[in-house]
Amino acid sequence: MIRARRNARALPGFPGSVPATLAEAYALQSQSLAAWAGNVVGWKVGGIPPARREAYPADWLVGPIFESARRFTQDGAVSKMPVYAGGFAAIEAEFVLRIGDDGEDDRLYIGAEIASSPVPDLNDYGPGAIISDFGNNNGLLVGAEVQDWRGLTDIEVVTVIDGQEIGRTTVASVREGVERSANFLRENLASRRIPLVPGTLVSCGALTGVHECPVGAVGEIEFMGLGSLKIELVDAAGAD
Repeated sequence: MIRARRNARALPGFPGSVPATLAEAYALQSQSLAAWAGNVVGWKVGGIPPARREAYPADWLVGPIFESARRFTQDGAVSKMPVYAGGFAAIEAEFVLRIGDDGEDDRLYIGAEIASSPVPDLNDYGPGAIISDFGNNNGLLVGAEVQDWRGLTDIEVVTVIDGQEIGRTTVASVREGVERSANFLRENLASRRIPLVPGTLVSCGALTGVHECPVGAVGEIEFMGLGSLKIELVDAAGAD
């Protein structure tokens, strides 16, 4: 899998045996982290479907976000985000938490996770495969800062792909969802003896869904009253 990611090459299926337990999956993720040349600047938190929780007993899973895959943007700008052509690719609207430095409060931003893997049907293999392949992450886009976020309620989020609305939700309590994701990440990393250092970014879970789309797709995400994002998916093989 590491070789396929390095070469931006799609695979016909999951290579080898799918990890059967959470412990096996995170052990494989840690091995891949050790083999990957890149700084981890954040972590994605994603949900585990209820039907999969008997075999993988957790509500969420986590995967690393690398510095090379992190982008910052402003309203109106189009951000080109690399994905694996022929593999899996999706856009997910997310809130992004920045863990505060010593004596500093955590800060929140609007954002998007770019999910992508060389394996086109990675999600069908289940949480063991997803965890082992860096959580199916290949990018994080960070937008405008959200002020006074702990008191925000009923925030509407809309995702449009290639001009068609494909996801809409209302976040009843921003604080509740963000802190739940961050707390799970803290517990997960502590159990693996990985420090959660100040400045770490936490992608807090898909808001309007996991929206699969191909290279060339253009996505627009509107966080009503907070800002917007524009994304174009490009082939990782030709990306800088």
